[in-house]
Amino acid sequence: MDVVLNRLDPNLPDPVESRRRSAGRLVRFAYGVAVFGVLAFFVVYFGRPLVFLSGPGTVTAPRYMVSLPHIVQVAAIEVKPGAIVEAGQQIGMVTSPQIDAVLATYMSALADIAVRRAELRIKLRVAQESLASTRSYLQLTEETIARIEETSAASLTYRVEIYGERARAQQTLVSQEAEIAEATVQIADLDAFGRQIQAHMDTVERSFGSGKVLAPIAGVVAPNVAYVGQSLLAGAPITEILDPTDIFVDWHIPNARLIDPRKDDPVMVIFGNRRIRGSIIDILPVSDIYAIQQPQFGRDRQATQIARIRFNEGAQVPPLNSTVYVHMYYTGLAAMTAEWLIRLLGLD
Repeated sequence: MDVVLNRLDPNLPDPVESRRRSAGRLVRFAYGVAVFGVLAFFVVYFGRPLVFLSGPGTVTAPRYMVSLPHIVQVAAIEVKPGAIVEAGQQIGMVTSPQIDAVLATYMSALADIAVRRAELRIKLRVAQESLASTRSYLQLTEETIARIEETSAASLTYRVEIYGERARAQQTLVSQEAEIAEATVQIADLDAFGRQIQAHMDTVERSFGSGKVLAPIAGVVAPNVAYVGQSLLAGAPITEILDPTDIFVDWHIPNARLIDPRKDDPVMVIFGNRRIRGSIIDILPVSDIYAIQQPQFGRDRQATQIARIRFNEGAQVPPLNSTVYVHMYYTGLAAMTAEWLIRLLGLD
């Protein structure tokens, strides 16, 4: 059966056909976007390594480690990560059982020296006080012997006794003189040794500074700060202080590259949506572990070379310890195109 549609106006479009044409255009547009998106992804993914060299880096500065050459326990920390400190400012307090043991050893040695010195002084004084009487007694025995030799009335026994007394007097005199000389030398040596131990003890007390930990320079406190109650070995950092006047980027250069970076090459540091210009100031002759990516299962992390990058003058640098990515374009044309896009999109 034929159905006749009576339209009010033959120029009006068919609503069903209109919806079909709109839906078709939307489907074709979505399909085109998907196809070209996938194509663009592969072009960018596989073509990017041929245009520029990209790798992660860390914004850092010269680090000054605050540590002590003793085993210590943190008693108080007066700064927090990111705090700005001045040179000589107190940043914490520590206690050290090792310092107490060293000082106790020095004090025990000084006490032993004092006891030994007192004994030698007593012997020295006794010898000095009795030296005159010993000399007088020796002189008396010599005078007696001289008189005996002038006469023959003295018996042999008496002569033997007098000669024995003179020999004992001479022996006593020599012993006292040697004791005086040796005691004087030993007392001088003990005084010098005591001064040396006292100097070492003063040096230890001065270096420990009553447990006060002071900032060596003015700067920013790094994130790794010891906590109260933590025990640290000798040389272990209590904290680190970064010098904010000298900020640079340590760039982990990927091993897979077409051209090796060189000194003074311009680079682009990417931090979020910002692009910051800089240049390579040095290629460090050491390798480092690529710390940004986690190691894959069964594989070690890849060791990469490090390039040090300095920002251009007037650039707004990222915060310290932040992770950035560095792009180094292989050709001048690619660099000019990237700079034009950055200015066009307002990413500078």
